[in-house]
Order: sequence, then structure tokens, then C-alpha cells
Amino acid sequence: MSQKPIYPHLVTSATPAALSVARTVTVATDRQLMMISYVVRLAMCAVALGLSRRKFADELALVIYGFEGDILSPNGSRFEITDTLIDDVFGDDQDFRWLSDFLKWSEHPPRQRPQEKILPRLRVIDLYFRIKHPVRAELIAK
Repeated sequence: MSQKPIYPHLVTSATPAALSVARTVTVATDRQLMMISYVVRLAMCAVALGLSRRKFADELALVIYGFEGDILSPNGSRFEITDTLIDDVFGDDQDFRWLSDFLKWSEHPPRQRPQEKILPRLRVIDLYFRIKHPVRAELIAK
């Protein structure tokens, strides 16, 4: 006999079991990721997780590498998840200090659109939400 959740209103399709269900996720477009309003909502959702920058980076890796569904580029081609994706997109920022600056965007939006060089970082963060928190991802995209 399975137990009912104590807080059923908090249970969503983003439970760990949902990560193993075969489904398809499409990554955000460059146009979306270059919108200030989009990245501010993305930062707000990231802050709401309540994780430190290092824990957040670990969570990104855990969810993205653990996803068993298909990940597509906006054009419909397969989006490649390499074994070093997280390390590649954060490059020389091994302490993930950039994540701290990103999280600040939730309260202090950037003054200009994100530069192309950080789009891969934003895409990975956005992909995390599309996989683990699809309802939040829909709100980010509005």
C-alpha cells in the first residue's frame, strides 16, 4: 500500500520518478535566453530553490546527466549532453562564482541583454528547470 503525500499540492511531475520517464525536452532558443525578462525569471526560480552556488551546480549535473529522455535543440536536432557539459559551460569558473552573480539578477536585473558567451550557462540552467521543474519552466517562458 502506497502512502499519500502529506502535502499533495506540492507534488508535481518534477518528482525524481518523473526524471526517468521517457519524454522529450527542447532547450531554450538564443532569443529567449537573451531577453532580460526571461533571465530574471530564470534567476528568481533558481533563488527559490534555496541552494548554495556549489549545491546548485551539483544539482544541475545530477538532473541533466540523470535525465533519460530526449533533449532537442530548438531546430529539432539532438542536443548533445557530453560528460563534461557542466565543466565546459562554466569554463574557468570552477568555484561557480558566476552563479552568485546570476542569482542576484532576481533582485537586480542586468542592465543589458546577456552576452552570447554566457548563453550556454543560461541554457544549462534553463534545461535543468525544463527537466526537473517543467511547470516553473513554463512560467519562466511566459
